[in-house]
Amino acid sequence: MKYEELKHIKEAPEAGTILAYTRKQVIFNIYTSLNEVEQLLGEEELLELHLFDEVKEYRSIMSVSLRFPDGYVETVETKDSVPEDGDSVYSEEVLLERKYRKNGLQKLKVLNHVAYDEQGMTYIDTYRLMLGGR
Repeated sequence: MKYEELKHIKEAPEAGTILAYTRKQVIFNIYTSLNEVEQLLGEEELLELHLFDEVKEYRSIMSVSLRFPDGYVETVETKDSVPEDGDSVYSEEVLLERKYRKNGLQKLKVLNHVAYDEQGMTYIDTYRLMLGGR
């Protein structure tokens, strides 16, 4: 998928953090506008794209599933759909590789939304990324 093909990109945070996986590289950086993201990604083929700030995450993930005829899945998670705390949220911090640590930032926070199936078994039905601890 290419940036220009994304249908819901305008719902992404206008400024925040980009985590992008392309066929050539991983990009993890701060961005100040969606125009900057578009310039940064150019014609790169995207495998996965996350644009997030403290209250919202836009993500697009390439898929070969027949359920997604466009070839990718797009979703936007907000503080309302995955809050920072509560009974249905499991939070964990992931240590960044050294080359992605900048300005004292060392961790990425993953907020997992926990749901229950008919038998009462738990599963993670969605998640949201945030910048983590230092």
